[in-house]
Amino acid sequence: MEKLVKLWDWSKFLQDLEKPEHTILGLMSGTSADGLDIANVTFKYEDNNLTFQIKKAVTVSYEKEFQKRILESYDKRLADVEYVTRINFELARLHARMVKDLNLNFDFIAYHGQTVYHLPSEGATLQLGEADVLAVELGKPVVFDFRKKDMALGGQGAPISAYFDSLFLIRDEQTAVLNVGGISNITTLNSDGNLIAFDTGPGNCLVDLVCQKYFNVKYDVNGEISGQGNLDENLLKIFMEQDRVYAEKKPPKTTGREVYNDEFLNNALAKAGKIDYLDLLRTLVRFTAQSIEKNIRLHALQVKRLVVVGGGAYNRTLTNDLRDLGFEIIVPDETLINFREAIAIALLGELFLRGLAHYSTVTGAIKPSVLGKLALPV
Repeated sequence: MEKLVKLWDWSKFLQDLEKPEHTILGLMSGTSADGLDIANVTFKYEDNNLTFQIKKAVTVSYEKEFQKRILESYDKRLADVEYVTRINFELARLHARMVKDLNLNFDFIAYHGQTVYHLPSEGATLQLGEADVLAVELGKPVVFDFRKKDMALGGQGAPISAYFDSLFLIRDEQTAVLNVGGISNITTLNSDGNLIAFDTGPGNCLVDLVCQKYFNVKYDVNGEISGQGNLDENLLKIFMEQDRVYAEKKPPKTTGREVYNDEFLNNALAKAGKIDYLDLLRTLVRFTAQSIEKNIRLHALQVKRLVVVGGGAYNRTLTNDLRDLGFEIIVPDETLINFREAIAIALLGELFLRGLAHYSTVTGAIKPSVLGKLALPV
């Protein structure tokens, strides 16, 4: 009786890699944990030139209780080893069901998963969502874990979407792509024409926290709630002082919800005293804008123009604050605003499959590398 059975054809797989077109399903769940961003993207690679076409892009929201569980997984006081182990598999099973419901056609999957803890100073990061579950459930190879090779090479592991910005969005050194998700980050060129990218601090995370805690809504739709409040200058100074060390830290640098959370908020409120909730929300939006502005003035002084993507692009209070702080604001089409990160993850999957890397690194890694790992279907 034969004891071995051949289940995978590497020769056919290698032939698939060499095809000029790949359709890649990019999956991204951001730090706000409001849902799974799905971008089905066809890439064409000819004569060392890469182009892309978005076939479909959609966000599938999490149920409120599951979102709460994801957010709790960030909290070391609530999430023990058993909790993290369970949600790692639950998240992937849920993502597989979400994809199946869409009946999409694709060749490969690029899976970011859910960042739950990011420790760049210690060279460590963790994204949840078990890639083998997706490979088995969806029957396609999955490229995943895009951050860890970079960190093994001494990098911050972020912001990895900068490579998409460099290839497709940045036109000159005065232009930066500003992504306002849970955390804000920018990508631009320095005065020498080299790509740089770094997190500037909070994006929507603190604003969302206050919206959910005091206004019983998920987020500040179009900035309508924060627009009703008044700026509290004293509280703003407290926020900026709490954030000063990070703002003054030179890139490459990254941060996350392990910093900008209830504790960060409560520490500031303890110093400021009682404040109206509308004024708190308005001040947090201004703090977000001002932390972005301070980081740019300190580390990317040449930037005059911001291409704003991510959920924060819809917050008119925020974009107006950025204009007041002296920036020209460009808001691109809705698909790019909403799905830039999922498209960027699909791109990283394509680069992995082609054995390609961006010519430079923005993370502090000692050299460029092919990012990702591979999970095979049965």
